[in-house]
Amino acid sequence: MKLNKNKIIVSALALAIGGSLAGSVGSTIAWYQYSTRANVAYVGEASGVSSNLQMRFVGEGANDWRTRITYDQINTKLGANMKLVPMTFGALGKDAALPTKGYVQPAPGVGNMTKWKEATDRNYAQFQLELRNVNREGAEAANDEQDVYLSKLVLQKDLKNPEGKEDISNALRVHISANYGATTKNRLISKLGGDINTSGKLDIDGDGADDQAYPEGDEFGFGYEGNDHVALKDVVYGDQNNDETENEIQSSYSASYESSASNPLLVYSENNVLYDDETKADLEDAKSIGTTIAGDSSYLTVTVTIWVEGWQKFDNKAIWDATKYIDSKFDVGIQFAVQDRQ
Repeated sequence: MKLNKNKIIVSALALAIGGSLAGSVGSTIAWYQYSTRANVAYVGEASGVSSNLQMRFVGEGANDWRTRITYDQINTKLGANMKLVPMTFGALGKDAALPTKGYVQPAPGVGNMTKWKEATDRNYAQFQLELRNVNREGAEAANDEQDVYLSKLVLQKDLKNPEGKEDISNALRVHISANYGATTKNRLISKLGGDINTSGKLDIDGDGADDQAYPEGDEFGFGYEGNDHVALKDVVYGDQNNDETENEIQSSYSASYESSASNPLLVYSENNVLYDDETKADLEDAKSIGTTIAGDSSYLTVTVTIWVEGWQKFDNKAIWDATKYIDSKFDVGIQFAVQDRQ
């Protein structure tokens, strides 16, 4: 009897948004103005007619290939001092590599994102997996090349979200960087897909008006424009081009396989067979996130990074209502799959 093992599931990542407020005014709070804590649990299982898709953490040994990653294992891997906060990596294409630096807590009056507080690896969840596909057709098992896809990516409100707290899952971002041989593929995924602005005017001080500031280097406005002192100007937060325009864009794939979705990345799975979408169109190679590697000297290496994007708008603004979103909890579930060889 042939064993069906063509899927790996990484599921039930629970991240609790909560903690203390910093400098909030009234009932609103800027997207960067609070701290969080995280509890993380991943459950994986592998299911191919004659092959077995397996995973392990990068750096583990030859006996550590498995189909399940437990809560304790991932918690140990990430460490006990996780402190997720709303943050941003700024303008980013949906196929772009993740920047080396992210930022939290915009400095009041400072538009240039690179002058804000840098995010640390405690502020987002990141882990690395190695994937292999063990072909068991012959007398001996051998690792072979198979395209790997995402067949599920669940971004949702946790079932135990506190009463009165809103669904924050639209702000989740999952970046997957897959390296195999000399090739690297990057994918940025969100629940809705499409584009959002990662710059704009904000009312950080909560006075009911967009923040203003004097020109950089003239904090008190002692400079002149002609015969008059310089005037206050609206601050464009997140500006990376120094042109004071709101044109910084983050693009992402949708965590969907439906043909009607914006930039759907996932594939549709039915009876252990993968299709491009719900119409059962032929599988598109372009949706592959990477390829397993033949032999046992190297493997498909997948780096998964998960964060809460501070520029995501709720109620049509990037200033979140603390009473709705502080202490919100959410889940992330990821399923990797290879096509069955019939």
